[in-house]
Amino acid sequence: MSKWSLIVPVAGLCLSPIAAAMQQAQDAQQTEQQQDVETIQVTGSRLKGVDMEGANPVQVFSQEDIVDRGHLTIGSFLRDLPQAATAGTFTTNGNVGGADGAPAGSAGVSLRGLGSSSTLVLVNGRRVNVSSFANGSDSFVNVNNIPMAAIERVDVLTDGASSVYGSDAIAGVINFILRDDYEGHELSLMYGDDTASSDASRVNATYVGGFSTKNSNTTVILDVVKQNALFNSDRPIDVTYESNTFVEIDGTEYAEPYCNDGTAVAGERCDYDYVIQRAIQPDYDNMGATLSHIYRIDDTTEFFAEAMYQQNEGHAYDSGAAFSVTVPADSPVIPDWAKQIDQQDGSEDPIYVDSRFPDRRTQSYTDESIRVLAGLRGEFDYWQWETALAYGKTENEILHTGGFYSVAAVDAATAAGEFNPFNLGRDNSEAVLASLRTLAPRRGESELTSFDFNLSGDLFQLPAGYVKSVFGGEYRTEEIWDNPADIAANNGVFALGASQAAADRDQYAVYGEFHVPLTDTIDTIWALRYDHYSDFGGDTNPKVSIRWRATDDLVLRASASTGFRAPSLNQLGAGTSLSAAYVDCEAGSPYASLCGDNGAALGELELDQETIGNPNLKAENSTAYNTGVSWNITENWQVTADYWRYDHEDIVDIDANTTLDACVAGNAPVVNTIAELNGEFGCVVDGDGDIFYMRTGYFNVGEQTTDGLDINTNYDLDTDAYGQFKLFATATKTFSYERKATEDAEPEDLLGRLSGAAEIARPDFVADFGVQWYQGAIDASLIGHYVSSMGDGDFQWGGNTEVDSWLTWNASFGYQIMDNHKLLLTVSNLLDEEPPYASSPTNGYASSIHDWMGREVGLRYTVNF
Repeated sequence: MSKWSLIVPVAGLCLSPIAAAMQQAQDAQQTEQQQDVETIQVTGSRLKGVDMEGANPVQVFSQEDIVDRGHLTIGSFLRDLPQAATAGTFTTNGNVGGADGAPAGSAGVSLRGLGSSSTLVLVNGRRVNVSSFANGSDSFVNVNNIPMAAIERVDVLTDGASSVYGSDAIAGVINFILRDDYEGHELSLMYGDDTASSDASRVNATYVGGFSTKNSNTTVILDVVKQNALFNSDRPIDVTYESNTFVEIDGTEYAEPYCNDGTAVAGERCDYDYVIQRAIQPDYDNMGATLSHIYRIDDTTEFFAEAMYQQNEGHAYDSGAAFSVTVPADSPVIPDWAKQIDQQDGSEDPIYVDSRFPDRRTQSYTDESIRVLAGLRGEFDYWQWETALAYGKTENEILHTGGFYSVAAVDAATAAGEFNPFNLGRDNSEAVLASLRTLAPRRGESELTSFDFNLSGDLFQLPAGYVKSVFGGEYRTEEIWDNPADIAANNGVFALGASQAAADRDQYAVYGEFHVPLTDTIDTIWALRYDHYSDFGGDTNPKVSIRWRATDDLVLRASASTGFRAPSLNQLGAGTSLSAAYVDCEAGSPYASLCGDNGAALGELELDQETIGNPNLKAENSTAYNTGVSWNITENWQVTADYWRYDHEDIVDIDANTTLDACVAGNAPVVNTIAELNGEFGCVVDGDGDIFYMRTGYFNVGEQTTDGLDINTNYDLDTDAYGQFKLFATATKTFSYERKATEDAEPEDLLGRLSGAAEIARPDFVADFGVQWYQGAIDASLIGHYVSSMGDGDFQWGGNTEVDSWLTWNASFGYQIMDNHKLLLTVSNLLDEEPPYASSPTNGYASSIHDWMGREVGLRYTVNF
């Protein structure tokens, strides 16, 4: 279904005689039944006063649900969500400090594996600013900036929603609804730790206060949490790959005496276990405050305000950085064993050392975010209106407080005989090492200012009922900058890469949404939205959904929509990043024309690749289909099932081949000096015709398609003698996931295996299931989380081709001591299950989907007064 085939009928409805319809809607002869409909808005639609039961595939999780399932953070909850337990979802657990990991202290969510930039995150139904640091090239909302203590519930919409919310809602929406209109006071204290001998403890204190007057309510939430680190060395992990170090003397490699009791391995080299130094769980100290205020001006008008402040501090870790230096032959730091070997040929020559620094790399991060919002809402006659102004800002800073060394400083100290690179650098004094380290600060900011309004009510009456509508608009400005230290941006720090980014834009949108009853049992929802961006232009997205109430208990639904994702500001405004690239110069290669005499002789050329942002990017586009059923089999038993499919194209990614192709075809400049490129993408060749430099960037090149089935069931069982039981199961079965890196590439089947250098997992089946029990002052739960088996990754070895399935159990037990006092005991990974072995990841398990935390026990005390 094309985008325009959806737009035409929706636009027809939008252009109907609205003014006349509004006059009819204000007629006092509307039915009593319509007056009794409660004005409720649910995630997935801006319509109010419409019974949306079964209309959209939305799951709702209360804060109690999340805690009972053993989750201590929002990131942990989202990672285990069946619809999000796949590529693109990440947490701080398993993250590393340096060039390879996600930004320190961050967590993001990806529905359907389409990427964190294709899942829209809302707070109270409104957009929030993204992190100033991208995850690779993906922009994302750092959900660690949303304290769990402030959450009333989480709505998960698993359907395309760009026609309602705009950019990024390709795969769906995660909407965090915050606590408000609270009365009284609540104090909660929690302590948790793993049951092993390590100290991965966590403490949390929360205060919730509600202050009410005749016309107002103010709800305040204060939250403080501290967590200790847990390292790979604290668990019996299976390290599947070790790096190595060596010393080269007169063209021959030698192992240093320190390694393996003097026994050389791996062709005269020393093994080096870098994995064991990484963190399973990082340490952090977070504090946050949330305020919600409501003031009822009169019977029809209300003022509302929200404010959030969050400060997160912590660390990310990795092994000692790799380095290589050449030691002068007369250097005083050369050990005797190396001198003796060097002198065997009768001369003393420089010695090459490829090794590691002695200290673990440590990043210290500070994330500070604020969000303020003020608005008015009210009604006149049979219409409701709402408007709000919001501002959000996030400031990020990363300091490289340990283990990061200046390339220039190390080279100079080595040449001067002041730095000893032998024996993993452990023979240097702390003063010497400190003089060579660099903090290389990385700082960033992200700002979002927005204004929105909407008007909802009844347009006109059809034989089956009133056509309900909502019209609205939005305006927002975005600004982002990511400013690493010059020394890092210029590759001046060992094992640390960084690139600058700076961009801003403004955007406006107008939209309409309509609920049209066709018969007593069939209704439709039509939505149309136009977004315009100052940097790339506009995009229009429609959605059509239909619902058939076959019986009072059986609802069938279907929808089709288009979606889009605006290029992120990081992709548009990325600064220079330098790396090495290679060109095939063999006869018949498509790039042979960029190879001169040297290339032809060698068969391959190495060149410098400069990567920058691309201001000419267009939007990514998608089409989403959903068809499902919601069946209340009995009064206490409900089942829903939905088939879904997403076609996502024009995906933004870095693609050097696009620039090389353009150079060969004459569509990009091929010049003799870098200056002659004049800022354009293109190629630079030397006097012999050999390419030695290329400037490239982001392009709209990728495609991905996925489809699958969601199944949810809930059953309530009330007994006189044994209390109330709530049984549930939710599962996602993915049928296919194919991705094309470029338009000309062959589709790659990524489903059911680990893939890529980051060993990203895409399991084909994930399920949560369990039971919750309530009996008087006691409540308890037992919940299972299942991840299907997968193929091992691209770097598998030892004959291991499959990663086994994983089943873990979480449990909770709560006791209401008195009316206002409660104790809650939670146990995560009740049976202390180890993650299944995977040979391709260097740490021996798939950390993107499994974890090595082991059994964790938490005790929470809550008092209300």
